[in-house]
Amino acid sequence: MRIREWKCSDCGAEHDRDVNAARNILAAGHRRLTVGIPVL
Repeated sequence: MRIREWKCSDCGAEHDRDVNAARNILAAGHRRLTVGIPVL
């Protein structure tokens, strides 16, 4: 069984793993842009 959504037992917020993954990827990209991407 694949768990794609879950509910926080502390605050009751509902989370979707795909949306969470997309947010993490976007944040990582923004961090890379902030520090700059080295020239190869």
